[in-house]
Amino acid sequence: MLSLSKLAELAKDGSKGGRKSLVSALIDLFVSPEREHAEQVSIMFGEIVMSVLDQLEEETRMALAQRVGTLPTAPRDLVVKLAADEFKIAEPVLKESPLLTEEELEAIALDGSMEHLEAIATRDVLDEKVTNVLVDRGNRKILESVANNENARMADQTFLRLVEKARACPEIQEALIQRQDMPAESAKCLLSFLSAELMERVKALGGDNVLAEVMAERAAEEVKARASHLEASRNEAAEIIDAVANKKKTLDEAVSQFARSDRAAELGILLAKVGELPAAAVSRLIYSPSDKPLIIVCKALSVSDAAFKDILTMRARKLQSGGLELNDAINRYAAASVAGAKQSLEAIRATGANMAKKDEPEVVEERGAFMRSKKKPKAD
Repeated sequence: MLSLSKLAELAKDGSKGGRKSLVSALIDLFVSPEREHAEQVSIMFGEIVMSVLDQLEEETRMALAQRVGTLPTAPRDLVVKLAADEFKIAEPVLKESPLLTEEELEAIALDGSMEHLEAIATRDVLDEKVTNVLVDRGNRKILESVANNENARMADQTFLRLVEKARACPEIQEALIQRQDMPAESAKCLLSFLSAELMERVKALGGDNVLAEVMAERAAEEVKARASHLEASRNEAAEIIDAVANKKKTLDEAVSQFARSDRAAELGILLAKVGELPAAAVSRLIYSPSDKPLIIVCKALSVSDAAFKDILTMRARKLQSGGLELNDAINRYAAASVAGAKQSLEAIRATGANMAKKDEPEVVEERGAFMRSKKKPKAD
């Protein structure tokens, strides 16, 4: 081991080579596990190295950073200086030094290069202030590192910003779904744009995962909301149907209201109640492939051409019928006889015929209107 007197001789050499030799000798002495006069060596090491640091070549500064900069016993001033140096020198210090404070890391993150930020993002522990800067300034690679670093502490707003920046990056999303410290607001935001594949992976993580819990809560809320909406819709439909029964609303008004909002079930119930027919059977007629039974019911109940057109338009949307089919049905309805339709409907009531079965019910026709009995022949 070099003696202190030998180090004093090396210090007298002011050349580049002399300074390099001095610093190398000091590093060897500082990291030696069996060094004598440890406290004296540490003080001397710090004073001498700091006095010549700005004059040292890159290679020597790199040796300092790699061999001394990560040690918990390293001089703090030296560590801070090395951490702010160019990246190839600062990298090991930024990644591993336990001496850098939150404030020092924050300052480097604010002014450093993306490479400096990448190194900081991989530290064992990241405080909120540092993570906040990384999320604000970082590129995709840095954001992914932060998301993967489970010891990166984040304020709620920082977490939300990271989630928002993950919208266009599946890799960051994949990292985020593993985190257990995600606030509920951020979890809800993330779930709104996760791919189907990642959603399935969240489900597979189970109930201990924050996202899985939020997903389950959201599903329960959606079920509750749908049930509430359905109940409100049923109550509204019942009020409309009662209004028609009590002559406070015309049948045409109710028919158009239900048809224009694609409420086929409610329309079927309305027509069934007014026509004193089985609700299930009438409801099946709404989207039956043949519109003839529906024409009979609506014509017999004196539904106007305009209101029936609303029904046909609703059918066309569901059955994807063309314009020609729609116009043909409108014309056939306009030509149908109310008296004939009523007679056909009475025959259906009397026989208990199934209006929605494949074979069409018996109808009565006269010159295209309903007046004489005509049945389709049964297949042999």
